[in-house]
Amino acid sequence: MASWQDLNAGQKAAAMHDSGPAAVYAGPGSGKTRVVALRAARLTEQGARILVTTFTNDATEEMRARIKPMVPRSCLGEATISTMHALCLKILKEKGLNRKLLTDEGQRKGLAEAALAMELEDGVAGFLTRSSYLKNIGETAKTYKPDNSYEDKEFSRVWKAFEKQKKDRGVMEFDDLLVEVVNLFRHEPAVLADWSSRFTHIMVDESQDMNRPQYIIALALGKQSHNVMLVGDPDQSLYAFRGADTLTFRQFASYAATRVYELRENYRSTRAVIAFSDSLIRQEEGRHPMFFVPTREDGAPVRWNVYADAETEALAVGDEILRLVEGGASFRDISVLFRVNAQAEAFERNFAALEIPYITSKSGDFYSRKEVAGILAYLEFFESYADEWLLGFLNLPSRKLSYSVGADMRRIAQFRNKSIWEILPDFTAPDLKSHKAVRTMLNDLLDIKERLNGIRSAGEAVRLIRQTMGFDSWLKISEMNDRDNDRIQNLEQMQDAAAHYPTIKAYLEAIHKVREDAERRKQEAKKKRKETDSVTVCTGHSAKGLEWKVVFAVGWSEQLLPHRKAEIIDEERRIAYVIATRAKDYLSISSLQNWNNATVEPSRFLKGINIKPAEHQEAPPPILSEEVVEEATLGGLFI
Repeated sequence: MASWQDLNAGQKAAAMHDSGPAAVYAGPGSGKTRVVALRAARLTEQGARILVTTFTNDATEEMRARIKPMVPRSCLGEATISTMHALCLKILKEKGLNRKLLTDEGQRKGLAEAALAMELEDGVAGFLTRSSYLKNIGETAKTYKPDNSYEDKEFSRVWKAFEKQKKDRGVMEFDDLLVEVVNLFRHEPAVLADWSSRFTHIMVDESQDMNRPQYIIALALGKQSHNVMLVGDPDQSLYAFRGADTLTFRQFASYAATRVYELRENYRSTRAVIAFSDSLIRQEEGRHPMFFVPTREDGAPVRWNVYADAETEALAVGDEILRLVEGGASFRDISVLFRVNAQAEAFERNFAALEIPYITSKSGDFYSRKEVAGILAYLEFFESYADEWLLGFLNLPSRKLSYSVGADMRRIAQFRNKSIWEILPDFTAPDLKSHKAVRTMLNDLLDIKERLNGIRSAGEAVRLIRQTMGFDSWLKISEMNDRDNDRIQNLEQMQDAAAHYPTIKAYLEAIHKVREDAERRKQEAKKKRKETDSVTVCTGHSAKGLEWKVVFAVGWSEQLLPHRKAEIIDEERRIAYVIATRAKDYLSISSLQNWNNATVEPSRFLKGINIKPAEHQEAPPPILSEEVVEEATLGGLFI
């Protein structure tokens, strides 16, 4: 439970703020959550009606767990703790707008296809990504004004058709929650007046990640009282691709009436980690200057290693993790953080071989991703020609074959007491279009089978399948718009890794071991996180709000960090900053000389920082701090 004891001057000033607009610049590890919880509990106990909005459901539960024990049951005040989306859903339901939330991604894509989104230049995935972004910056299908290009006019037409499809089926997306409430507040002042009267104080946590509609709603709810407090750290804003808007936070803080507080003390990291992180983020021009105050010892120096490729990097990091554990560290004290999901592959495979327990982010392990699982299905098929693998890739890449086609194949094969592969030359699909697709697939499979005899590694098999089956062109059309899950890059990494194995069989055996470990991790995930002694392997986005004693920040090379498709370099720098500031005791940076068979330079973010590559030699394990449980040292959200 949060306590008022040992608050520093900045924390106490922010927590004691009573009324009027306020902005709190909260650096990493500064006890931000503690300040929000203490202020909310104090005002509630005094009879205020507080609204605290958080960024995620996990953060909401964490905030409730902190505030509830501090508020006496007899007090007249009330604390509402909610994500902005959940609050908007409540507002709309109370108004009687009870459209069902569209949570099934398949149904969402189906509605987009019904609106003919597949005919757009970027396909269905590109359309959904773009329309979501536009909503998050305040646009709607009705207000959007296309330019004079044919492509943009077509996008606008499809967007309107898509919204009609949703309305006809009585469904809405999560992004619609924000848009609908903004429209409701604008067109029905009485509704806004009612809801704004319910709260005497508004507190917005992680406000640097809010988009324009969220700001509009939060500020509208505080219109009557003027008691709005925004709490955030623009240096940790990572979601511009989702419409996150740090400019509004800065403008709010610049108003003469706004009281500005700074939480400068860092209770998380050693001086060495803070100095490195500070040098990194100071390269961003135009940021609000924050002078961090370290509260801990110097600690182990930040280390920078340069490796030939991802395979060498993963093995070296694995070896160092084992040395740390031999020196007394726990696996749970350690994380491996990277920019893109494709980087996980080498670590998952090598950690499994080294018997290093690990957990991945919620999106699952590398081999569970659709495009990777598809290639694996082909490889498994050419080892066994078993029915399950052929049916597994029947629509990978998409051939628009219905489930009934696969069912017919299995039924006929069973009737003839043969495999599907054996009856496939004689199989007749129910319609001409499906029949042509099956014949094309068969011819491609026969071509691959013949050419596999001449391969020298499993990597060549992956390349052959990609080229013959047209994986890359399929992904470019339908799947390449999610910048944090670059599917073609995943296949590049898979192909590069498979090149280390002389045969398909040897590569699949290594993957099977990873899969076994993945199943073990799934079972362990049912336990509490703190009871799982595993290394965390995840992206910088997934790591936000968390902390570890040891952080391996891997792949700090051009093309990766900053990402090759990055449009906002400052945001890429902030991702690097978030990764670095997750470390409490020890930070190890590593760069690659080669990524996906291309030479890459060290990340530009390492230039201008007083750090030089270390020689590739064993270093003594750093001395790690004892686990500290005092409330004053807790920074960030512990999920």
